[in-house]
Amino acid sequence: MRVLPLILLTAAQLSAADPTSESERDRAFMDLVLADVRRPFPTDAELTQRLADHREEFEQLVAMAKADKDLVRIAPDFTWTTSSVAWPRPASELGFTTQRWDEYRGLFHTLGIEAGILRPSDHADAVYLLVQTKGLMIGGSVKGYAHSDTVLQPRCDSLDKPEAIRDIEICFKPLGGKWYLYLLRED
Repeated sequence: MRVLPLILLTAAQLSAADPTSESERDRAFMDLVLADVRRPFPTDAELTQRLADHREEFEQLVAMAKADKDLVRIAPDFTWTTSSVAWPRPASELGFTTQRWDEYRGLFHTLGIEAGILRPSDHADAVYLLVQTKGLMIGGSVKGYAHSDTVLQPRCDSLDKPEAIRDIEICFKPLGGKWYLYLLRED
């Protein structure tokens, strides 16, 4: 289930409504944000099974991201290129065609990738598939898949208890081959 679009829709409705007080609107918005933050990440077992069930589609998504070298971030609703993170941009500056973007969106939906793809600057050959994000721009966490031609470190046996890896920012759980689960925490 995609909670973020529901939060944004409700927030827009709250803004358009005539609340009895601004504090009630602020409290309602905070409740919506907290509902998203409290939503549990999928378990390692769920994500591992999803990869096994849809291996071909996952491989296709990674191949597409590697082919589209000028794109650093591909989300369902925005893109970042190597030359611009400005948004919105004209269709001619997306970094690919709108048909290609629709291909990505279809795979995101099929695979349960809520927040798209990131090609991290600190792991140049890696592709991160952002299954779920929590928090705001100033801090939060992400759980997803990583595909890398080189070994990713540090490693963890489990990502199901984020509090167990509090002392490190990111941790990778090997799934075999070039595949990992990862958890990124930015407090």
